[in-house]
Amino acid sequence: MDIFDTGMNAALSLTDAEVEALSEEKARQGYLCPLIAFHRIAGGKYKLRILWLLRNRARRYGEIRRGLVTGCQGSPITPRVLSRELKDLAERGLIDRTEYPGVPPRVDYRLTELGGSMLPIVDSILGWGMTGAQLRIMPEAGPTTVAAA
Repeated sequence: MDIFDTGMNAALSLTDAEVEALSEEKARQGYLCPLIAFHRIAGGKYKLRILWLLRNRARRYGEIRRGLVTGCQGSPITPRVLSRELKDLAERGLIDRTEYPGVPPRVDYRLTELGGSMLPIVDSILGWGMTGAQLRIMPEAGPTTVAAA
C-alpha cells in the first residue's frame, strides 16, 4: 500500500504497525517524515492563521494584517514578516496572489485547492484549542489580566 497512490483516507485507516512500516519504507526511499514536512510547510507564528483567514474568500493584504492582529491578541505583525509569510505560502502553492492594475495597486490572496486541503487540519487544531486543552500545557495562552494599580 502506498499513501501517495491511495490518498489520505486510506492512510488514516492504517494501524500503528502499518504506519510504522510504511514510515520506515518511505524513510529508506529518502522521503521526509510527514510530521516534519508539515512543520516546515505550516510552521511559524502566522501561516495557519493566514490559511484560516482565507478559508471562505479572497482577502486583501490589509484585511489579512488586521485579522492577524485580532487573532494574535493585539500583537501587530510587521509588514516584512507578513509579506514573507504570504510569499512562502504562495511559493508552496497553498495560496494564489492576484495583482490588479490601478492606483493604488490591489492584490488579492486566496486559497488554492492544495491550501484548502489543509483546512481539516486547521479545523482539528481549532477544535482541540476550543476545549481549553492548550491551557494545561501553556497556561499563558489564557486571558491576560491587568494588575490593579
